[in-house]
Amino acid sequence: MPTGRTALRGPKPKTPPAGESKAKPQKGWMHKDAVTALREMILSGELEPGEQLREVTLAQRLGMSRTPVREAFRTLAAEGLVLRLPHRSVVVAELDESESIDVFAVLGTLEALAGQLACERMTAEQMELLGKLQADLERHFEAMDRTSYTQTNRAIHELMVEASQNSSLILVWRLTVPRAERARTINTLDRERWGAALEQHRGIFAALTNRDAPLLSRLMQDHFAQGVIERISQSQNRPRVRVRARSAGAA
Repeated sequence: MPTGRTALRGPKPKTPPAGESKAKPQKGWMHKDAVTALREMILSGELEPGEQLREVTLAQRLGMSRTPVREAFRTLAAEGLVLRLPHRSVVVAELDESESIDVFAVLGTLEALAGQLACERMTAEQMELLGKLQADLERHFEAMDRTSYTQTNRAIHELMVEASQNSSLILVWRLTVPRAERARTINTLDRERWGAALEQHRGIFAALTNRDAPLLSRLMQDHFAQGVIERISQSQNRPRVRVRARSAGAA
């Protein structure tokens, strides 16, 4: 893992719509933008576990004031991605293996329920989009594009949860899923195990298109149960590495 970098490379802040470049961004928009950018930097590993986050440095990097960055820290702390320490210090949370296992188990239950509801409530437009995403998943697998595969995988899961049309379930899922993002095993899977994961998605897609709620519920539980098995295996076979707290943006 890198021990130093000259600058943060995170996603660029959004550009206001045409004709509004001179307008002052609304507070809510800036907060959401800061949360999205920082979350992506953490999930991608650009901001490493244990790394201290400097409010001023990040605000300058994202092209905004310190206030939305400070508020973003609160949101990310609620998601378990950062820790707010004494003396107003904020660091990227370490990846806890046991917590990751627990999160996968919770997500399996949430998405099993979401899948059952989606079988009843998914619209024709959502079903069409699901087909396109599944085709993209197959294409990324053939190209061995793990980054695009992971992004499409997330979009499929999110679409299914949104199709449940259950606001409480969607809220809980959105609060839980960031805790699992860094624990995704797709980037370390060999071709055979990656193929097995894709085969599971084919079954999930077929169950959804056939609106087979009992089958889909079982498949979602099995899908996440495999993730738990992978995390346990990695926890037992990989030495624990802890990163010293360092400041984001420091050379």
